[in-house]
Amino acid sequence: MAALATARAERLLVTVGNPNVGKTTLINAVSGSRFEVGNWPGTTVDRLSAHCKLLGRTVEIVDLPGSYSLAATTPEEKIARDELLALRPDLVVDVVDAGNLERNLYLTLELAEMGLPVVVALNLVDEARGKGLTIDANMLARELGLAVVPLVASRGEGISELCEQTLRDTPAARPLVTYQPSIEAAVEELTGLLESSPERRWLALAALSGETVKLPRPVAERAETLRQKLEAEGVDPFLEIAGQRYRTAHELSQRVLDRQQAPPQLTEKIDRWLLHPWLGLPLFLAGMLLVFRFTFLFSDPWIEFVGAVQGVLAGWVAGSSLPPIVQSFVADGLIGGVGTVMAFAPVLFFLYLAMSFAESSGFLSRAAFIADRVMHWAGLPGRGFIPLMLGFGCNVPAIYATRTMEDFNDRLRVALAIPFTACSARLAVFVLFAAVFFPAQATAVVFGLYLLGLAAGLTTAAVLGKFAPASHSSGAMELPAYRLPTLRLTLRQAWMRTFAFIKGAGGSITITVLVVWLLLNVGGGKPENSLYAQLSQLLVPVFAPLGVTDWRLVGALIPGFIAKEVVIGTLGVSYLGSEPVAALGLMEGLRQLGQSFLTACWTFLNAIPAMFGLPQLAPPAPEAPDGLAGALATSIAPAGALAYLVFLLLYTPCVATVVAIRQEFGRRWASFSVFYQLVVAYVLGLVAYLVWPS
Repeated sequence: MAALATARAERLLVTVGNPNVGKTTLINAVSGSRFEVGNWPGTTVDRLSAHCKLLGRTVEIVDLPGSYSLAATTPEEKIARDELLALRPDLVVDVVDAGNLERNLYLTLELAEMGLPVVVALNLVDEARGKGLTIDANMLARELGLAVVPLVASRGEGISELCEQTLRDTPAARPLVTYQPSIEAAVEELTGLLESSPERRWLALAALSGETVKLPRPVAERAETLRQKLEAEGVDPFLEIAGQRYRTAHELSQRVLDRQQAPPQLTEKIDRWLLHPWLGLPLFLAGMLLVFRFTFLFSDPWIEFVGAVQGVLAGWVAGSSLPPIVQSFVADGLIGGVGTVMAFAPVLFFLYLAMSFAESSGFLSRAAFIADRVMHWAGLPGRGFIPLMLGFGCNVPAIYATRTMEDFNDRLRVALAIPFTACSARLAVFVLFAAVFFPAQATAVVFGLYLLGLAAGLTTAAVLGKFAPASHSSGAMELPAYRLPTLRLTLRQAWMRTFAFIKGAGGSITITVLVVWLLLNVGGGKPENSLYAQLSQLLVPVFAPLGVTDWRLVGALIPGFIAKEVVIGTLGVSYLGSEPVAALGLMEGLRQLGQSFLTACWTFLNAIPAMFGLPQLAPPAPEAPDGLAGALATSIAPAGALAYLVFLLLYTPCVATVVAIRQEFGRRWASFSVFYQLVVAYVLGLVAYLVWPS
């Protein structure tokens, strides 16, 4: 429907609407997937925008967060309200769910009171028909005094008509709600003081309702006086204004709606099973299992390919005439740092893809509803269970997944709990140590570590809830109809979110890798003479109470801060020494890259039938270097090994997780998370050492 715009936009369009009404699908249909995903300034709420040409005119489309009203009771509603007041767009496209007309019209009435030019996009009319609902769009347009365009955005129906309507000159909407005389008199007085503001009626009503809005001080003081006067007369302005809007929305919907008896819908049939008191939770866990399997099966080939690219680049560097220290800096520092970042990309992309599908299809809302009972004892809503479950796959996207939660304190508590969940990267170390030190109880030890991590996370959330309680506004939870997401839109969203991570976290991770390289290579000669070894030996007295007295074990925790995947490799180098990288010629390197790419493609295709094969919760653990198991067995006692595993489980999972917390909650909370996790890891590691029989 649109061509890519390169010039400055001639027209600014803003889409608003309730959550789950298909605004993103609509923008995708209008702009042809050429949209950008970012954050609104000072928030972690996604900002979706697109520049495109509609019928030859350059337009910018900005999607405001889903909001039930402009009362600013959630971060999304506050952003929507503030941006509408600040942007003064050329047109507001109010996306309305035809199957929930009455509820959606409340926001439409508020937009009309703002005096904005509005077009109503009556979306999901197909779902409404399935419910036995028929809406007279022409009558609705006459009642509202606004253009109304029926459409099904997911199939492109009505998009051409909407595009034509958005380019027409649309007058400001007229107010549609009449309040009782005492409120109207107060509104008239306040609007007289706000003559220069086009949205003066809405501002007056918001001030009388007790909402926090920017007004000149004399006007704000007068509004407070009038509000108190109304309350003294027995009139609650907030309840009266909200109530009259709901009554008007109800009356409007009744006049334009025709209801017929409809057979049970697919959504109702599925929900009989998925929301069943006994079957719901197992089905939810099975769904999350599929998410993990999909993520790992389809990302593993490309993680291996990224590793192969690193190896070839390192081989080319080894074959150059650069001095050895420069070769090491480029291969292990720069290429290793960028490779560490890129190794996260496949996991993030496929996890975002799966979660985007689950969210758009309606499954995620059901999952939150089912998990609500499980999370209640920790004082968290059901939506908090989903990021915690994702943490078992990878902590980084799990942190970002907290964005689906409305309350900031809830988001923060879950984000600080997630790093305790045992991500797949830690499994390799668990398996190795369990096999070496606890061969008879290896399965129980690994499973116990997973349970300990989950218990530590939930306990963290519960304890923090005593100091930072959430302000839950409602116990209601919306369950949208099941929908088949648009593949192109789902892929685009996954890519944009993955790219945002690489762009935002790549620099910090690469710098951290370079710092570790510096520690490993300054001091000269063998690893035991490096700054890394000296720092490790300084830390040995700290870990001695945990039964860990070998500097090589302590030292492996330092690069483990970057990523737990490198712990085994670091132990192998420390105990057994490192092998020099073999030099590669240009053609040999290209041959290896081509072979690795073909192998990745073949493995990727094989993942499709494997998706429904035997359970696989994580990638296969990498094999330990020959001789490492024997070296470990002689360097630490079983009690110390268990304490080491507990500490490794609970301390900072990786620098990418810290960066994610910093991006979402700020530097202060990121620093607190590192300190808090170190304290918890040390204390519980000490307990494990003391409790385990010598």
